[in-house]
Amino acid sequence: MNVILDTNIWISFLFGKQLQSVASVFDNSDIRVYVSPEQVSEIQSVLSRPKIREHISQESIDAMWDLMRTRCYPIEEYPAVESSVRDMKDAYLLAMAEAIPANVIVTGDKDLLVLKQHRDTKILTYQEFLVLLSGMRY
Repeated sequence: MNVILDTNIWISFLFGKQLQSVASVFDNSDIRVYVSPEQVSEIQSVLSRPKIREHISQESIDAMWDLMRTRCYPIEEYPAVESSVRDMKDAYLLAMAEAIPANVIVTGDKDLLVLKQHRDTKILTYQEFLVLLSGMRY
């Protein structure tokens, strides 16, 4: 299964000190998580905000970068996409999904979640994703 974890998922795990939860996704050899330079840049931008950094340890940040570096698959190029997404800053995730092709985008972003699907890619919350992984219906 090809998966994209939205920036807000990565950041929320750092806030909740639950990076181990997302790390457990990588224990499933059938799951491939993809990241792009644009996403890495977005994460760096969010982490540079003082109000964000005061709540996150450097150790957690280092663990996240290590996880991305060692367990994620890079996607360097992807074409622009046409979409009805409300926030065009999210369009790169849909473009990544088309290029991979991704089965799932996992996000907490309502602008993406309202779409429910982009072409063949499901757009799910993290909880919905966990249910999908467990083989249960949601």
